[in-house]
Amino acid sequence: MRDRSPVGPGRRRFLTTLVAVAGTTSIAGCSTLWDQTGATDVVVYNLRTEPIVVSVTITPTDAEESHTARELEIAPGAKVDPVNRSKLPTNSSYSITVEVDGGPRETFDWDDPDVELAPLYILIDETQNITFLLQAG
Repeated sequence: MRDRSPVGPGRRRFLTTLVAVAGTTSIAGCSTLWDQTGATDVVVYNLRTEPIVVSVTITPTDAEESHTARELEIAPGAKVDPVNRSKLPTNSSYSITVEVDGGPRETFDWDDPDVELAPLYILIDETQNITFLLQAG
């Protein structure tokens, strides 16, 4: 005959404890998701009939170092996402400077990046203007 006396916590108690710990851990992990505001894209379009070289610098307004600083060669009709790691966190305001080689230079202050209004489109056409557009929410 086998001895069926429990040696440690019963199986039911062990499983109940395991589920409680897993539930608490998952809730604690999810609470950090509510603090994150998301990420967005910045897209540069070359609407010209010739290739262009464009410098794009994106700097958080509360930082001294830029988040992104790139020089891009963009083919006619092409679009490029200049942001390093392809996403720009929406938890900061940004100063975005775009300069076309031999052409215009413009700066856009993006005070409240919002996923609802994203992405930020930067259009470069035949005029001496650089246009910054956000989609309507």
